Amino acid sequence: MQIIIENGRRVLVANEGHTLQSVTDGSLVGDKIILGKKDSEIHYHEILVPFKVEEDAKE
Repeated sequence: MQIIIENGRRVLVANEGHTLQSVTDGSLVGDKIILGKKDSEIHYHEILVPFKVEEDAKE
């Protein structure tokens, strides 16, 4: 994950294939979040995005 600046705001962005999760309450945030003045990247960590495996149709 990395912090980028968009429109003058700090934005925390997850790496591809990951999503951000709040360390505080465990909620899933998404692939990016705007950080507030008192917010920090240490309040979030990355987890792999769960994915659904679909079986091939058997014919």
